[in-house]
Amino acid sequence: MENTLSLTYRLEILILTLLGWLILYFFVNRLEVAHERRLDLGMEIDRKIPFLPQFALVYFSTYIFVVQPFLVLADARQFYWMLASFVTISVGSSLIHATVPSKIERREELNVAGMSGWMLGLFQKTCKPYGNFPSMHVGLSVPVVGANYIIFGPLVGTVTLLWGILIALSTLFTKQHYILDVLAGAVGGLLVYGLMFWLMMG
Repeated sequence: MENTLSLTYRLEILILTLLGWLILYFFVNRLEVAHERRLDLGMEIDRKIPFLPQFALVYFSTYIFVVQPFLVLADARQFYWMLASFVTISVGSSLIHATVPSKIERREELNVAGMSGWMLGLFQKTCKPYGNFPSMHVGLSVPVVGANYIIFGPLVGTVTLLWGILIALSTLFTKQHYILDVLAGAVGGLLVYGLMFWLMMG
């Protein structure tokens, strides 16, 4: 195995990985499950969190956020560590979504002007309000933060950490996830990150 991977190769792997992720996500999201079997993990505090559609731009920035390491990790071991983290979190979260089906009370039929309203409306037409626990947005953000600390040091790592925190908050303010979803996503992401980092350094 070469120590350095070309950008072309990394982009090819990234595209294949994202295609696999999309297929897996939509397959699980559209599983036919009796509505009464779906868990609603919302708490009273979740109902009190305000709906702030302006956070939609932060919420959807996750898709840029999680691919960033694949574009900058030229070192083969670090790249495959990131790839393994992405796949493990995606497959693990999807298995939970399928075996422990959940739902969320979203703000449907949005009447919000501007880019934020359009993006949320399109997303809600495409994705059903199912499979929220754990939050894959949050889970996939954890190794991104870790990778940026390793590659670029504390300054860039801290910036990505703050971005990751904003993403977690955006899932709540756009009513796409509950607090328990976010916490479970963060814990799962940390466990996978820790395991993959240990394997990478071994």
